[in-house]
Amino acid sequence: MSPLPNPIRVGIIGLGIGDGDFAAGLWAAKAHLPYLVASPHYTITAISNSSVASSQASIDHYKLGPNVKAYGSPEDIAADPNVDMVIVSVRVQKHYDLTKPALEAGKMVYVEWPLAATVSEAEELTALAKAKNLKTIVGVQARASPLEAKLRSILASGSLGTILSSTVNATFSGLPHDMFPVGAEYYLDINSGGNPFTIFIGHFLDSFVYLLGDFGNKISAVFDVKYPQTKLIDFTDPKLEVKGVVDRSAPDHVFALGKLKSGALASIAYRTVPVPQVQEQGLIWTITGTEGELVVETAPGMWQMFEADGLTVKLRKGKGEIEVIDLGMFGSYFDIT
Repeated sequence: MSPLPNPIRVGIIGLGIGDGDFAAGLWAAKAHLPYLVASPHYTITAISNSSVASSQASIDHYKLGPNVKAYGSPEDIAADPNVDMVIVSVRVQKHYDLTKPALEAGKMVYVEWPLAATVSEAEELTALAKAKNLKTIVGVQARASPLEAKLRSILASGSLGTILSSTVNATFSGLPHDMFPVGAEYYLDINSGGNPFTIFIGHFLDSFVYLLGDFGNKISAVFDVKYPQTKLIDFTDPKLEVKGVVDRSAPDHVFALGKLKSGALASIAYRTVPVPQVQEQGLIWTITGTEGELVVETAPGMWQMFEADGLTVKLRKGKGEIEVIDLGMFGSYFDIT
């Protein structure tokens, strides 16, 4: 497929070449780069990492070609006249400092969720984008998934009638409850902006309110830390030696209960399981209406990267038979974005 006459010229901040699930630049390399390289709608023109040398190493590693510029600061990539849009794909604490120069330079911006580490930072970036009349995206990629599209279609059809309630029973899963990768300690800090609540639950909450509407004024929640210390492990080391122990302030249990603006009741419960769990699913989401009920079950893992294996959607209308919905998916959503 040949490129379009005027593809969008993209600069990427945070394209790394490290190994491991939490390596710097992993998300940009796996989630963004393959599509940008294959799509006729975009062309990569610049990379910016912590140094020019690091950026050039990424350009060489991914064979992006001699025409892609290497930068070592957000100001420099923002000033490049051959960059129309900047993708910010780094840990949350750096989102504000890396995104603001691009907006000030009048560039379109794609920023991974969450937009910033604090509400005030997010509000400032949003106001700046509006003042500049810029197109922007926050990466809540589950909205584009086949699952969410199907759920939206079912709800819009009115086949469930008036939504009465919605309950969610889920687990924080994927890693042992008392271990975490060395170098990613920020995820254990409630003040980092990037932790189990803002990321793991945050992606699901975006889908929840996108489909069912916002919560009203009646809401209560409990955050708790049942496992206050966590061992830091180098998971690339077969011996899994402990590299240190840190205090944890980010919640490992989150329970919320409230009423949506629609009037429907809602409860969301996430727990951390220290032993093999009885519940095989990572998440069970039930939506109950006056005319039927919808149930979503996923395998353990993060909502925005669910696997087709282990994903089930069941629908029952009135007194009819339970229908298993075919989403037409294969593999993992992470692989096909």
